Amino acid sequence: MKIPAKKLKNISVAIFKGAGCPDNHAERVSELLVLANLRGHDSHGVVRIPTYIGQILVGQMKPRAEIEVVNENEVMAVLNGNLGIGQVTATRGMEIAIEKAKKSGVGMASIYNCNHIGRMADYAIMALEQDMIGFVTANVGPTTMVAPYGGAKGALGTNPLCYAIPTGNDEPIILDIATSVCAAGKVRVAHARGEQVPEGWLIDNKGLPTTDPSIIYDSPPGSILPFGGEVAYKGYGLCLVVDILSGALSGSGCGSNAHTNGVFLMALDISNFRPIEEFKKSVKKLVEECKSTPIAPGFVGIHGEKEVLIPGDMERMKEEKNRKRGVFVEETTWNRILKAAKDVGVDVDKL
Repeated sequence: MKIPAKKLKNISVAIFKGAGCPDNHAERVSELLVLANLRGHDSHGVVRIPTYIGQILVGQMKPRAEIEVVNENEVMAVLNGNLGIGQVTATRGMEIAIEKAKKSGVGMASIYNCNHIGRMADYAIMALEQDMIGFVTANVGPTTMVAPYGGAKGALGTNPLCYAIPTGNDEPIILDIATSVCAAGKVRVAHARGEQVPEGWLIDNKGLPTTDPSIIYDSPPGSILPFGGEVAYKGYGLCLVVDILSGALSGSGCGSNAHTNGVFLMALDISNFRPIEEFKKSVKKLVEECKSTPIAPGFVGIHGEKEVLIPGDMERMKEEKNRKRGVFVEETTWNRILKAAKDVGVDVDKL
């Protein structure tokens, strides 16, 4: 079924309010969940509502948690998220990083006791909007869904990272990737839709390749592979770096020893290096050079594109389409959202 984005957000806001979230917190998490769907990342969209509500109901997520700054100086801060809503906590972390960057040229925030924060891009873009470069990483603890290179069992999280860079036009570079071959949510979405996943994504609990997404629910579960295919040691290496930068630095922990998600956010004020317009001119020229490259014979991208794009283009194109036609929500996910609404006393039919 397809639901208009505005209606879907209103439903989400009502559910989170019903679960005890302050109005502004319910608005922020709902805004980012629906935005993920609009930009084609259903794995980080409203499919997460039932999970978040379930965590709130059992006390794993605190809807009214106070975010504490436990250590800081001119350029950095360590935050205790106190198990609040991840999107709210990470938003505050980047706000602090930006504030410090405006004064010192660079600002950083490290967060522990943080729940799932969704798409890294949502926070890197906050720096972008201030003519800064945004950088965000998160280790997805304490899950161990990703096998190390050559391993037959998960030891790491999907551990995403994101850069957002202004280009001098309305098409910034936004590189937002998991260091695994896919985000765990994409496997869950495929399972909910009764679909298989591409070859090279998964191994079962014996270490054998599979395209069946249900293996992540097996006991013991199967694993997601690092990105890179035959050179997956590259994805594995980045996965380790993100785990350390996010988990070890914040004190949240790494791998199976992670207590919660650890998050690292950085804002870099470009104007401290060179005039911002000169920087944008350089990046714009680079983008134009890439996009004007002749297309390789027979090239078709993973989304069917037949042109050279820059990171962020696909999401922009998908958002434009989805705002017009509505957000697709599979029946399984919709039924789980309805149940979550009922669990917190919200009648979706009256919204």
